[in-house]
Amino acid sequence: MAKIENPRKVFNFSIQIVQAPLNNWLAQDVEIPEESIEVTEHGDTNHNIKTGGRHMFGMAKITKLMLASGSDTYFFDWMASVADVQLGGGLIPTQYKRTLIVNELAEDGGTIINTWTMTGCWPSKRSAISLQRMSSDNTMEEIELCVDKVEKL
Repeated sequence: MAKIENPRKVFNFSIQIVQAPLNNWLAQDVEIPEESIEVTEHGDTNHNIKTGGRHMFGMAKITKLMLASGSDTYFFDWMASVADVQLGGGLIPTQYKRTLIVNELAEDGGTIINTWTMTGCWPSKRSAISLQRMSSDNTMEEIELCVDKVEKL
C-alpha cells in the first residue's frame, strides 16, 4: 500500500499563545531571536576588566503562519491592541504582551523535538499576505515579534 503524504508536513513548527489557548498556529519557518550580553569595561589599573552587562534579545520572525483550524484575525487584532489607528493609541504593555510556546515538530507533524518559550512578545511588523488562486496554502507571509526573554526547554 502506498504511503499517503501529510500535506502539512512543510509546517514544521506549532505555535501556541498562552493567553489564547484555543488557537494553535502552524508555521514553516521560525527564527528564534538572537541573544547577547552587553560587555561592560572598567578598571583602574593598566588594563580593562570586562564584565557582563544587560541581557538582550533580538526579534523573532515567524514565516508562513497558518491557523491550524481555519481563518482567524488574532494577529490583526493583536497589532491593533498595541497601536490602534482608529483610536490613536493602544493598550499598556502588560495588556498586549504575550507568551508564545514554539514547538519544533518531527516529520510526523505531531512529535515535539524542541520547545522554546518566548515571553513579553508583541507584534511589531506584519508583512503582506499573498493570496494565490491556484494555491491552498494562503498564509500570513511573515510576522516580526519583539521579545523580552527566550528560554529553551
